[in-house]
Amino acid sequence: MWHFAHFDSKLMRSVALLFAKPGFLTAEWIAGRRVGYMKPLQLFVVASVLFYFFLPTATAYFTSIRDLEYGLEQKDHLANTFEFDAAAAIARKVAAGQRSTADTTAQVMQLASERSKSWLFMLIPFWGTLIFLLFQRKMPWLAPQLIFAMHGMTFYILFDLSIHAVITLFGVSRDYGRYIFLILICSMPVYQTLAVRRVYGDAWVWSVLKGVVIALGFVLSVLLYRQIITISVLV
Repeated sequence: MWHFAHFDSKLMRSVALLFAKPGFLTAEWIAGRRVGYMKPLQLFVVASVLFYFFLPTATAYFTSIRDLEYGLEQKDHLANTFEFDAAAAIARKVAAGQRSTADTTAQVMQLASERSKSWLFMLIPFWGTLIFLLFQRKMPWLAPQLIFAMHGMTFYILFDLSIHAVITLFGVSRDYGRYIFLILICSMPVYQTLAVRRVYGDAWVWSVLKGVVIALGFVLSVLLYRQIITISVLV
């Protein structure tokens, strides 16, 4: 029983600090003060499990067939960066499986949802490497940058979950996906700026510039990840 209580206290303390003091957990990890907090990987796993437990049908980390088709038709490279013909891919699967288009599309979305959960950790080394390129002169080791990325990713997931919880609590219309994403991407530059300032000790001007670059890299990574997940199921 004590172990569960200890785990809960570490979890609550770590989540509170993650939101209240951006970069604090990373700075503590770098300084070797790690006993009183959840391990970065544990915190990330807990956040991911909570997100998919409470929002099992969320499309936050994979794109829809409709969005891929729209991106191709409108030449919107943010919606369909790889110019992938999703309609043709669905048609091939329908012909091969002797199933209706609706059933095939639903199956693809289900598989994409499952894959997006199991592959989510892949964002961390990719984003962490981008962060490393920015700070390699100040901190020439990859591990701290990966921890920075892991804490940033955990914040993003938990903040996403928190927004959904508030919207559900107040009974807001379900057509809010794009607005949530807008809130999330607007929050990331602010959060990353504060985290950079605390972890790396840069002047405010450089912290803002690097925070925006890091946030932009993250948003682009998520956009590409969402497309890659769905396309990997379609090919």
